[in-house]
Parts: sequence; structure tokens; C-alpha cells
Amino acid sequence: MSLVLYRKEGHVAYITLNNPESLNAINRKMAKELIEVWIDYRDDDNLWVAILNGEGKSFCSGADVKEMERGAWKFRQSLVYGDDRIGHTNYNLWKPIIAAVHRHTYGGGLLLALESDIIVASEDALFGLPEGKVNIPTLVAPFLTDFMPRTVANELMYTAKPLHAKRAYELGIINRVVEKENLMSTAQEFAEQICKNGPMAAWAAKEMMWRTRGMSTADAITVVEHIATPVWNSEDSKEAKQAFKEKRMPQWKLK
Repeated sequence: MSLVLYRKEGHVAYITLNNPESLNAINRKMAKELIEVWIDYRDDDNLWVAILNGEGKSFCSGADVKEMERGAWKFRQSLVYGDDRIGHTNYNLWKPIIAAVHRHTYGGGLLLALESDIIVASEDALFGLPEGKVNIPTLVAPFLTDFMPRTVANELMYTAKPLHAKRAYELGIINRVVEKENLMSTAQEFAEQICKNGPMAAWAAKEMMWRTRGMSTADAITVVEHIATPVWNSEDSKEAKQAFKEKRMPQWKLK
């Protein structure tokens, strides 16, 4: 059985974590399959945006406990920093990803959601880092303040109590809170809106944002010029100007 379901509809990729009996816990097989999906999504020019979700009762409960028992520390390190790294930005994937999350969004699952570009959550979604309950250091700690205030990160790590979706929304950590039955349709609405705009511009913006983290302004300007100039001079940019004059939707060619 595949632990990551992957289908393509038009310009949208649907990526589903599929280990529902374990609340979509991440084991080595799932990590390997997810990496393969990231790379395929990256390399398929017909795919412009992806929706990441979880099958069953939860989005993702974090690292698989059974895998942890067979080598907890090395496996957890690998998921965050090593060859099993589940975060898509390790693979130069600069296309937008929308996370549609429900119920448990814990540990590695929280990292998957936070590294996504837009997060839509059901009202029952919980965002947490429960590792402290079993005396395991939170390996995603170095990344947390990229996505939330330090005080909130501290609360998650030290108390091991999750944030409810409404509170996460109030803190600006997620984009929308919706009723569970509207979760996927809301994610699809985001995807449809993204696909109306220039794909190259979106991909360049994402790459600039991630590559310039922590840089000085001078260094960031150099990176921005390198990434943005080809898009500015592209055929798609010329097409966008022409379409605006002709009052029609642009026809994107990724050139």
C-alpha cells in the first residue's frame, strides 16, 4: 500500500498522507514516497500548485513510534535534517503548496504544515509538539520562529499542549479556519486563484523568500535580481501585458 497518494488534476497536484491507522504517522516508507512526490511535482511543468492533506482522522501525528523504537534518535534527525528530510524546500521545490489540515497536526506533521505556503485548517485542528511528554527534544525548534512568535514556540515546546485552530488563526500561523466539510473545497479555491496568476512569478517569489532568510539587505538584493530578472524578461510577462490591453486572461507558457 502506498503511504502517499498522488494524483494530478489540471494544474493541481493532490498529495495525501495515507497511513490512517497510525494517524498518518511518518515512517521511513512514507518519508521516501513523499520525497519522490516532491521531486515529481517539482519537475512536472503542468503542475502549478499542490494541496497536501491527510487521510482518515488526522492530518499527521508526527514521527511513527514504531520506527522510533527501532532507532528513535537517528530516525527523527533524518526526518528533519537528513536523507529522509520531509520538508519540501530541501529539494529546490519553489511551487506553492497548500496544506489542508484537520485534527492532529503534530511534530513532523506540524513541520510539513508550517513549510507549506498556505494553511487551511478545520475547526478541530490541533497544532502541537508533544515530544516533551516523553522527554524527547523538539528537533524542529530551530525553524519554529520562522513561522510564529518566539513566545508561542516556547509555549508549544515547553508545555506540550497543542494550539487549537482558532488560536493559531488569531496568531497568524494559519490562513483560514473552516468547517471540516469545507476543508478541501477551501483549499481548492486557493489553488484555483493561484492558477489564474503567472506561475513563474509565484515560483520566483517563493524562492526569493526562502533563499534570502537571514541575509543582509545587500546580499538579498543580489539574490532577488538573479531570480527575478529572467521572469521579468520572460514571454509570459509580455503575454500578461498584452492580455491586460486586450482585456482577456493570459495564456501562460512558462517561457
